[in-house]
Amino acid sequence: MPRCHSGLLTRKKNAGHVALVYGADRPWAIPGDTVIFTAWITNDSGSYLRDVALIPRSFTNEGMEILQYTAEPVQGDLEISLLAPGQSVMRSFSYLVTDSDHLHGGSLVSAMQVRATCRGQLIADEHDALVSLSGMQRDWPFETDPGQRRSS
Repeated sequence: MPRCHSGLLTRKKNAGHVALVYGADRPWAIPGDTVIFTAWITNDSGSYLRDVALIPRSFTNEGMEILQYTAEPVQGDLEISLLAPGQSVMRSFSYLVTDSDHLHGGSLVSAMQVRATCRGQLIADEHDALVSLSGMQRDWPFETDPGQRRSS
């Protein structure tokens, strides 16, 4: 019977982990509201991350119209050359909700991605932020207590 020899044990390269937490400052909005979208990028690994980039993927309303943020970081602030283990950075975007958005109803959907390099490997994370626009304009603002009625 041939002898079996196991090969040398090799440790797999840890590619590290970058985490993206992305959300809006409100669950719903009406025309004239400014929604603040915030992205937190965290190095969840024990290694340095290089060439970290926050990438806006898409921003649409229910009518699939491509929207533009009212205010957003300059391109240079979306690129971070080095992120230490455990370090986080935050970037914010804002949007002024329009009548057109509300006519479509549904939601605003803002999609973000973060990419980085760790130990020569590309790593990434993605997250969407949703803001509801549903309801009829006469129903705004939402009542906080369903049993409570507004007097007209």
